[in-house]
Amino acid sequence: MIINKFSPNFTAGRKGYVPEIIVLHVIDGSQVSCDSWFANPISQVSANYSIGFTGEIHQYVKDEDTAWAQGRVTNPTFSLYKPNVNPNLYCLSIEHEGTDLSIVHEAQINASAELIRSLAGKWNIPIDRDHIIGHYQIFAGKPNCPATDKSIIDRIVRQAQEPTPPIDREKTKAEIIRLTNTL
Repeated sequence: MIINKFSPNFTAGRKGYVPEIIVLHVIDGSQVSCDSWFANPISQVSANYSIGFTGEIHQYVKDEDTAWAQGRVTNPTFSLYKPNVNPNLYCLSIEHEGTDLSIVHEAQINASAELIRSLAGKWNIPIDRDHIIGHYQIFAGKPNCPATDKSIIDRIVRQAQEPTPPIDREKTKAEIIRLTNTL
């Protein structure tokens, strides 16, 4: 479930572009502080989503609109970089609670992979390292955004590539009955 926490810091539309890259960031703090910062018009920053340690997902800017997440472009290294085009126009951004995504919180990693899978399906974005990138690949001034160990991005991408497991309706029904009987 996604909780809407809309930010006033965005540009309506995408000037004819569509999302084709998903950029992973780290908040460098808590999800609560992120909510507050993105809600403040003075900050002049936002992202499309954030994911907390528990896997809770917040959305700040609609996918169809332009979040102000990528900041400056300095020595970009991602293969799909478009010179002279603001990456915010063709990127979706996902912030992650904490200071280093390498410090793994399984619920957060699982939610990140699931959100990527969902966004990739919605926008026809291939799930690979050309299309799922770290913020450091846009802004070299933040070499550890989202993580000191870059292999965590590879892990999230691999997990997002896995098909969604089918729902075992009988098991789900049995769990509902069990929970109902405990009330």
